[in-house]
Amino acid sequence: MSRTLLGKALKLACARSERTRAPLSVMLFSIDRFRLINHRFGYTFGNRVLRRVCQTAASALGRAAVVGRWGNDEFLCIMSDCGPRQARTQAKALSEAISGLLIAAENHVVNVTVSVGLAWTPDDGTTPQEILNAADEALYKAKRGGRERIVAADDLEQRIFRMGAILEMALREDRVVPAYQPIVDLRTGALVAEEALARIVMTDGRVLGAEEFMEAAGQFRLTYKIDWLILLAALTRRQSCDEDLVHFVNISGDLLRHPRLLMELLTSTKMSFPRKDATEVKPLVIEVTERELLENMELTRARLAPFVDFGVQLALDDFGSGYSSFQYLADLPVSYLKIDGRLISRIKEPRVLSIVRGIHAVADDLGITTLAEYVETTEQVDLLRGIGIHWAQGHHFGVALLDQSVADHRRAMSVNWAEGYYGGKDLALPQP
Repeated sequence: MSRTLLGKALKLACARSERTRAPLSVMLFSIDRFRLINHRFGYTFGNRVLRRVCQTAASALGRAAVVGRWGNDEFLCIMSDCGPRQARTQAKALSEAISGLLIAAENHVVNVTVSVGLAWTPDDGTTPQEILNAADEALYKAKRGGRERIVAADDLEQRIFRMGAILEMALREDRVVPAYQPIVDLRTGALVAEEALARIVMTDGRVLGAEEFMEAAGQFRLTYKIDWLILLAALTRRQSCDEDLVHFVNISGDLLRHPRLLMELLTSTKMSFPRKDATEVKPLVIEVTERELLENMELTRARLAPFVDFGVQLALDDFGSGYSSFQYLADLPVSYLKIDGRLISRIKEPRVLSIVRGIHAVADDLGITTLAEYVETTEQVDLLRGIGIHWAQGHHFGVALLDQSVADHRRAMSVNWAEGYYGGKDLALPQP
């Protein structure tokens, strides 16, 4: 459906909603980094991606929704008789359906994802322009927070600011700590490595996973502080760990934009491993995602070069999640290739199995260790082992675990400080 017809349909839907008081929801979604698709593969392929996305969206949302291209890489979906809860469900179904698309382009595989903005009447407006503005603002926030996100206009600020406040307090009170997930050798089943993953220890006993606060971290530009703390913790753990395990830790684009902090981390690394000997530093691996490389690969390479020169190894994370190019493997001294979990979840599909087999064959020929992420089932293990994938991690082998004594200590310190500080304050309100 054309933009003109979509505009008319939205005008009629808004008028009907106001007249009958029936709920109306609008979904505005765009293809993540579509400009890169056009630039890398050409406009003909880009148009094919647009058609596939529109077809997939229409199929996922069903006849109750009106879907069409709104402009460039954006699509508008009008959902009459659809309230907030149902709209969120529909948005999730659409996102999952599109993220399942694997579109072949010569020697590359494009895995398309979308960012989604939601708005509904009457909370976010009653006229077409009001509700479109609200959906557009939500989409903008979704895209700023990273790809493949769903943001609703009505709860955006409250949720983000609430989580931002929680994160800032946790950073101030040293309650951002690593949890360690095991990584095993698929051939022998032996524990060979672990990955440090960020967690927030709450004072009420809960533990928040990274997926709950990393969006807020991005919004408030706190990601680099989280990376900094987790990497320092990994260095400390490496010094005290008796087992000869490889230690994986993530570095984001946010930290890469802070060269002074990177140099301080390099100094800490050298202090942890006094001799400039690759065998001494081999157990430490820095993970960088394809997404960070796509944004500025030259800057990434320059910022990481001192670590590589010292002997720290690199892992390319989420390989297959974006616009995969084996050029990265030629240009960077990658030692580990972590295959994206969405491919692993579909490993039973013949085409996906062939893709993973091809990724492993190239990596193996280059002497790169392949590592499958988010492995959940015995069937996946058997298929991966049959391909020859070297290592794997996921709930099948173990969840990420905190050092409970550290978590309890940080929580107790925070609670004791709060009670000691506020306990001596007169918090009674002054009388008028």
